[in-house]
Amino acid sequence: MLPELLARIFEYAANESEKEGIDVPLNLVLVSHLWRKVALDTPRAWWRISIEVEDESSARPMARRARAFLERSAATPIDVFLDVLSWSQSEDRPHLFKDMLDALEPNLSRCTRLICRLREESDSQLVLSRLAPNFGPMLKEFSVESRDSVRLPVPGMPNLEKLSLDDMGPRDGWTVDLLQNLRSLSLRYFKPIAFEPFLIALEAARDTLEELRLARCTLSFDSYTFMFFTTDRRPTFPKLKTIGITDMQIGDIDIFFESVHAPALEHLYLGMDSTHFRYFKFMDPASATCLSRCPMKCIELEDSTIEGSSLRTLLALLRSVSSTLEEVSIGGGELDTRFYHAMTVEPSIVPKLTRLRIKRQSEFTGHALLKIARARMSREGITPLELIGVEKCRSFEHDVSDDLKRMGIKLEFIPY
Repeated sequence: MLPELLARIFEYAANESEKEGIDVPLNLVLVSHLWRKVALDTPRAWWRISIEVEDESSARPMARRARAFLERSAATPIDVFLDVLSWSQSEDRPHLFKDMLDALEPNLSRCTRLICRLREESDSQLVLSRLAPNFGPMLKEFSVESRDSVRLPVPGMPNLEKLSLDDMGPRDGWTVDLLQNLRSLSLRYFKPIAFEPFLIALEAARDTLEELRLARCTLSFDSYTFMFFTTDRRPTFPKLKTIGITDMQIGDIDIFFESVHAPALEHLYLGMDSTHFRYFKFMDPASATCLSRCPMKCIELEDSTIEGSSLRTLLALLRSVSSTLEEVSIGGGELDTRFYHAMTVEPSIVPKLTRLRIKRQSEFTGHALLKIARARMSREGITPLELIGVEKCRSFEHDVSDDLKRMGIKLEFIPY
């Protein structure tokens, strides 16, 4: 085989899977002398730089491997994954960690994606002080997860498109330079978010923001002006299609949807931490973002308690977005079994539904699923289901898969 063709195959293999692709070049060089020569002369086969350190014994080998990948990748764009979350403190740890950053620092100008999982507060300080000033215009994604809750000076990164901060954030508040061109923003364990300055800075990304996720965050307010937002003062994000809210206070969720206008919203994820599903402001026509006025395609509910009046509220929500809704996912928590009955006797609640996912519901059975699927096939104006996902439902009988197959429905099944 021609070396040029072999090189293209090696590049393709290294791009195939994020996890397996990391080790692909190391395996290629062991096959034969020809493969080794071609692999070493193919920079794009070495573009994923992974440093995963679990203890002292793996630190030096990982550092050597990273240096080899950086050298062999030449001038090609690289992705960097730095994981020292499990690496506990020791006498040599600070020195070894600095050596790793020394290797990465001169190569950051060609880095397109940097994912960091850090343990100590000093880790975050070093990453921001050593690496962030060297970020180049090619860096589009930056993610930091910290075990210690830290607030540090965060430099502006105007070229970023995706930013994810987990228990780490800017000490001096949110700035336009940090958020202005983002397509995706994810914040986790940030308590509190000064909501008004955050909203002002986030508005700089109004023409680009497509995804916003907040998990286990709280909001704080310096004044009461947010209570008197008029329609023309609410920031509008015309491209914002996905909003995820996980384990936040009910009042904060309502304030968020009252204050942010996302007319193009298609996907809502709501993690409730066993809280009763209730009437939220996103169901109120007067709110800035009201789901009934959005082209909603997917609603995901996790760990919600949905029974009694909560079930009526959920069904009312589904009816309000019925003209566009294509996917419903409900996982964990408590789900009133009358939900399955309602989906069977009145499929017009969600006439365009094609994908239904039920996860970790102990009383969900295969026979209930078949009733829902068959009811949708026999009604005029109702779209049949195309995909059903069932995950770890104790009472589900997986032998209904043949019936679903005959109905042309794909089943994604994860046993209990």
